[in-house]
Amino acid sequence: PELQFICRSNLLLSINIDKNTEKDLQLAVEAAARLLVDEKLEVVDFTGHVNFATDPGHYVVFWELSGEASDETLQECCNCLDKSFVDAGYVGSRKVNVIGALELRVVKKGTFHKILDHFVGLGGAVSQFKTPRCVGQNNSRLLQILCYDVVKSYFSTAYC
Repeated sequence: PELQFICRSNLLLSINIDKNTEKDLQLAVEAAARLLVDEKLEVVDFTGHVNFATDPGHYVVFWELSGEASDETLQECCNCLDKSFVDAGYVGSRKVNVIGALELRVVKKGTFHKILDHFVGLGGAVSQFKTPRCVGQNNSRLLQILCYDVVKSYFSTAYC
């Protein structure tokens, strides 16, 4: 059991070896969102999360879209997101499956407004609100809102 814990802990620590930042997430979303132009759609809002509940851990990107996109387009977007993280630590870890396939989860319209409502309900001012670009494990209420409103989910096949 101790060895299993140590190995599992290193695997979980491995997702931290890459140096992806909030800016990298922004650039990845912008790159993938260009694939929506032909369908006259856009990303209304987004956030990211590192899912340690799976083995190996993987990135999850939540998108709220302005309309309905085809499954084919969203799968392409998911692959583009994954390929847009160019940090050597991430790419190397993805290629050997130490970090699992990136997951794109599309949420219902209004999901990010629910997050704003939650923030305001805690006493925050609307003018001070900024959508968190990374939602940590400790922010269970935000994850609950996001996960409850998922309508579609795609896993990257970029490194298969």
